[in-house]
Amino acid sequence: MLIRSTCHKAHTGFTLIEILVTIVIVSIGLLGLAGLQINGLRANISSEARSKATLLADDIAERMRANPLGVTAGAYNNITVDLANCIVPARLCGNTSTNDVVDTCTAVEMATFDIWEWGCGTAAADVKEGGLINHLPGGTATITCAAPCPPGSRHTITVNWTEHSPTDGNEENQHIMLRIIP
Repeated sequence: MLIRSTCHKAHTGFTLIEILVTIVIVSIGLLGLAGLQINGLRANISSEARSKATLLADDIAERMRANPLGVTAGAYNNITVDLANCIVPARLCGNTSTNDVVDTCTAVEMATFDIWEWGCGTAAADVKEGGLINHLPGGTATITCAAPCPPGSRHTITVNWTEHSPTDGNEENQHIMLRIIP
């Protein structure tokens, strides 16, 4: 004789609580991944700014090495570059392919042009190309040499910029220094 059980089969599948717990766990994991992405992006932006600042410091160092008479004349001593100092110099030295550029500049005029082009950018109207102030947020720079700064003295190039702090989002001042004997 067969006896039939009156018990019901156990329910199979997921309950609503199990699904909600799974959604919470997956959501926490995705939020963690989003946080990692944001931190990686901030680090990438900071690295880009530091690379640009290094290249810009090297650029003016090479310009100084290319104009030893300007260095000897003191034309690269105690210079400050910021937005307020971006006044187009009286003479634009360099390539004669355009009508407004001359190639017969003195060493001091060339130094003035070098500093302006390095810090402020190109001479084209309404174009923001090149220049420290166009490449770095809050970009400023100084070139100093301890007085009396005879030929062969050490010059210090300092490039400053601002970037957002990864911890609290406030702006932090950053800088690099390059010491050279041009």
